[in-house]
Amino acid sequence: MKKKYYLLTSLLALGMGVANAQYKGHIFIDSNGNGQFDSGERTVEHAVVSDGYQVLKTDANGQFEIPENPAARFVFVTAPAGFKPAKSHFLKVSPDRKEYSIGLIEDTSQNPDVLNFIQITDTETYLYGPWIENVRKYAANQKSSLIMHTGDICYEPGMRFHAQQVNSQLMGLPVYYAVGNHDLVKGEYGEKLFEDLFGPTYYSFDAGPAHFVVTPMWGGDYKPSYTRDQVIAWLKKDLELKDKNKPVIFINHDFDIGPDFILKGKTEEIDLKKYKLKAWLFGHWHNNYSFVNASSGVRVISTNAPNKGGIDHAVGQFLHIKVTQDGVEDVAPKYSNLFDHIQLIDPALQSTEKGKIPFRAQVYDSNRDVASVHVRVLDSKGNQVAYAPFKRLSDWSWETEPLMNVSNKTCTAFIEVNYNDGTQATKKETFGVNDKANQLQLKWTGNLGGNTWKVSPLLVEGLVLGATFDDGGNGKSQIVALDEKSGKTKWTFSTANSIKQKLRYENGIVAATDVAGNAYAVDAKTGKLIWKKELSQGRLPSYVTAGAIYEGVYYTGYGSYLTALDLKTGQELWRNQDWNGGEAMPGEIIVTKDQLFTGANWNSLFAHDRKTGKLMWKKNEDGLRFRSGGVAVVGNEVYATGLNTVFVLDRLSGNVLRKKTLDYDFKVMATPVISGEQLLLSTSDKGIVALDKNTLNEKWNFTTGEALIYTSSYSSPDQNKLVATVEAAPQQVGTDFVFGASDGFLYRLDPQGKLKYKINLGAPILAEVLVKDDLLYVTDFAGNVYSFQH
Repeated sequence: MKKKYYLLTSLLALGMGVANAQYKGHIFIDSNGNGQFDSGERTVEHAVVSDGYQVLKTDANGQFEIPENPAARFVFVTAPAGFKPAKSHFLKVSPDRKEYSIGLIEDTSQNPDVLNFIQITDTETYLYGPWIENVRKYAANQKSSLIMHTGDICYEPGMRFHAQQVNSQLMGLPVYYAVGNHDLVKGEYGEKLFEDLFGPTYYSFDAGPAHFVVTPMWGGDYKPSYTRDQVIAWLKKDLELKDKNKPVIFINHDFDIGPDFILKGKTEEIDLKKYKLKAWLFGHWHNNYSFVNASSGVRVISTNAPNKGGIDHAVGQFLHIKVTQDGVEDVAPKYSNLFDHIQLIDPALQSTEKGKIPFRAQVYDSNRDVASVHVRVLDSKGNQVAYAPFKRLSDWSWETEPLMNVSNKTCTAFIEVNYNDGTQATKKETFGVNDKANQLQLKWTGNLGGNTWKVSPLLVEGLVLGATFDDGGNGKSQIVALDEKSGKTKWTFSTANSIKQKLRYENGIVAATDVAGNAYAVDAKTGKLIWKKELSQGRLPSYVTAGAIYEGVYYTGYGSYLTALDLKTGQELWRNQDWNGGEAMPGEIIVTKDQLFTGANWNSLFAHDRKTGKLMWKKNEDGLRFRSGGVAVVGNEVYATGLNTVFVLDRLSGNVLRKKTLDYDFKVMATPVISGEQLLLSTSDKGIVALDKNTLNEKWNFTTGEALIYTSSYSSPDQNKLVATVEAAPQQVGTDFVFGASDGFLYRLDPQGKLKYKINLGAPILAEVLVKDDLLYVTDFAGNVYSFQH
């Protein structure tokens, strides 16, 4: 009898007699903004509503009835294009709730043809930082329609902070969240706190011309209650009801799907390509990486956090994304923490032999885009002697036509900046005759046509070579050759994706590897492709390690595609079989006569036999697993850093010969430098430090200024501590040292670490300076290449 009774009550609960066995309500236009469905308010017909299991449309009266499901926790609406939630897109299921009516309001920022929105990710903080204002103000200035946070908010303090400080009300536009692995926390089930603060873990909405689908991370720090099959079953129903003409923008914290874009569970699967999938947005890897899947045309977009440097030393940024009916049209990275950054490159540095010279300036703002820049020059009596517009060279750099001769003149320049929001800013600079002792003279400046990362100038065949990166994946990555005497562009070679690390050269051939793991050999004189190898086959994470050339062999790649290639033919000589995992280090591979040294972040420092590829040893203790930079090899000793410890290792065995922990953060891309008895180390927090290479005792420290951008892993301005990052290794000029820093200055120090001079170039300098005879070649983050005579 008991079994029959329970069966009867179950059937009744499914609708055979229980009046309140549905989630009922209306989707309505909340004209008075009170969150209640009031008499006279318009309803929305054919709006899509779900409880996470069933998906249906409202009727002609904007009404819906969803059968009650004991597993359901929310009722949520897919906000139609042109609308946004008045309060929230969801309501929690409760036995006390009689009605599940959800209000919408019109969103005038949405355009049916074009949508602007902001992507942020992996903020992982409970501290209020300038990035929040940057995102809020930039979104308002660009008339963005929404902010999408793609997960890792993170842990309980971070999640509560974001719910209070980075919400739709305070940011001024809808803020949507996805679940990351660190958002699955201790509780009744992994996503419980996320649900309490942000609502359902999977949902959809329409905005402008596109349909957005948000799905959760499949696993994390604590086990979630949802399953892939559960989410896929809902997703099938959701996508069947979407407008067939709308592109799908898929959101997940990770890119956890095969190249066929078929999402699979244990019993359920769905081919997302059948539903006009055009983009997949994610985070998780703490890097900046975007590409287009060759077979499907799907745009895959990852960004680093806006408030700190990435694991691979990616720049802290957020993305401004533009979507049309055809998918993603443009992705524009925006670097955080800069307000009215305006810097004139001292005109008195330039040679006056040619008479009139151009003026150059670096201009950047995290809250606004720059519309135009002008310079007004007054002489010592206050008379205007020049006024001219600048033309844009990159997202930082501006240049005028040849303007005036500055020889024997003391003048004042006013750099006048007009922003796209109608605001203005002016920077005053005074300059005169370049009579500073030991100062440099600028011979020429060239520009690579895009930003550049850790690619030092490479001088070959009468050319200065560089390369650009394109974190938006807009097809702007290239290797560029400038004339050694003038800085004029001689040739360009387009690459499939960003070149972020050093170019290498031998016997007329330039070798490089892009972030997608494509290796290239290019003729140095002409820029013509000799061969190309697709080493990684598009696998994550992205590749940011500098390769090396030794006796006609190009060594590149990491993990399972660490490879030795014949430089002339591209033939594979060996491939690593001994380790995989972690993330590619942003430092450089070092080769000697018989060994190859490389590493992976979150993994180890590795020593291989150079000729066979066989692993000889690996070290991952005491911070060595955090690989940012390469190593220096002198005789039988290997000098390496890990977190805040310096190591001297035996070259053949990897045994620790000596080590020392210091009050410095060594998470930088620079390789240690040995100069006589000194060991010079770049740091992420205190500039350059010199140690006695035998005792590892500190000899001197030179601290640079605050970084303009944040690249070193987890470095951030939010701690209110100086972040004096130097990603480049110092280079020797006579007995002195010269290097660029993230504060935008070029420095020259004497052997005791005393400053001889510094030049403000106004943009971060991540790459090493090239020294040739009496010339210095410097490349900055903005893609400018400078030729200085010293």
